[in-house]
Amino acid sequence: MSNFLGKQASFRLLWFGQMSANLGDILYVVCLIKLIFDATGSVTYMSLVPFFNTISALISGLLAPLVINKYKLKSILFFSQIGKTFLLLVLCITAVVFNDGWLFWIYLLICFISFLDGWASPARNALVPSLVEENKLVKTNSLLSISDQIVQLIAWPIGSILLVALGAENILWLTFSLYLLSSVLMGLIKHGTDLQTVDDQSRMDALKEGWRIIWDSKQLRTISFMNILETFANGVWIAAILFVYVAEALNKGESWWGFINGSFFAGMLFGGLLIYRFSHILERNLGKTNLWSTFSLIVITFLFGMTSIPWFALFVSFLFGLPQMARDVAETTIIQKTAKEQLLAKAYSARGTLIFGAFGISSLVKGWITELFNVRTTFIVATGLFLCSFSVALISRRYLFLDIVETSS
Repeated sequence: MSNFLGKQASFRLLWFGQMSANLGDILYVVCLIKLIFDATGSVTYMSLVPFFNTISALISGLLAPLVINKYKLKSILFFSQIGKTFLLLVLCITAVVFNDGWLFWIYLLICFISFLDGWASPARNALVPSLVEENKLVKTNSLLSISDQIVQLIAWPIGSILLVALGAENILWLTFSLYLLSSVLMGLIKHGTDLQTVDDQSRMDALKEGWRIIWDSKQLRTISFMNILETFANGVWIAAILFVYVAEALNKGESWWGFINGSFFAGMLFGGLLIYRFSHILERNLGKTNLWSTFSLIVITFLFGMTSIPWFALFVSFLFGLPQMARDVAETTIIQKTAKEQLLAKAYSARGTLIFGAFGISSLVKGWITELFNVRTTFIVATGLFLCSFSVALISRRYLFLDIVETSS
């Protein structure tokens, strides 16, 4: 009983620590974009923030197995957050003290912070199964997803208000406080699983292990292939594409850009609440959930891309959240049940690398298609990619519906 209560307490620490870190992450991006724009007036310099974030996270994901081999997951999570907190302190001092020539150092610190974040994400996801009962994984994953959506819903508008009220430099210090709180909470987690490190494994074997886990599991291989196709499709939801969509397809102003984004996150939140309520049903139908949610995304993406009615677009954007959330929770649960804990972190780092790479390419390609043709063509392409993902799920449904069996590398 005491062990169970200890796990419950540790999960709450992980949960609240991650919420604090996520809130800080968004406020941090809001501040940086404002500071860089005030200093340069350049949209290109602003766009380098997500670019450096993505590239650093991609490199971090590739190297993560070397760290996972050497340290326990809780240590990785704690020290990566401590590292981010220290780097943000340096960033705060740099933004205040240096007036000239600080831009290079700002971008360098952005890269380091994102690099450490690339270790924290797979460690967090891999820790979850050891802190909750197996039959509560779906409910737990939906709870974490709901929390992420709530943070997304409140952080952007709150960040904008605070930016006007307090100024960017003061919000950077607030972000530092949130990071510090997250570090303390992560440090208090009690993680009793004693995992052996693999000191005799070569570096190359360690780097390849996550990819091998995905390839050797028919379920993970199918899901990863679907992830790549769907990530390419989801490139239509980046801010730049939606901005053009609102202007060209809906003939509306910038305020509707915000409405569409808000509706999307509200739909994700509502979807998460539904999944949390009916988690026992989803738990027994993970493969089917993947199948029907992907089919739903085909229909919804097509309707959204083709409509010229603003209110209908808002409604469809809201609807997108339910299948998207159901698919994400089902995939996360399948992955968590398929691999053992230490191997799970490596599988997550490999999967994260795939998704970061696909999303980076997708953003560029979708922007090129929109510029060369029009925004409706971009949504038609996205619909086709979701259709391809559904075809993969349909052809490989016998793998998606397999009983979950742990890998034993």
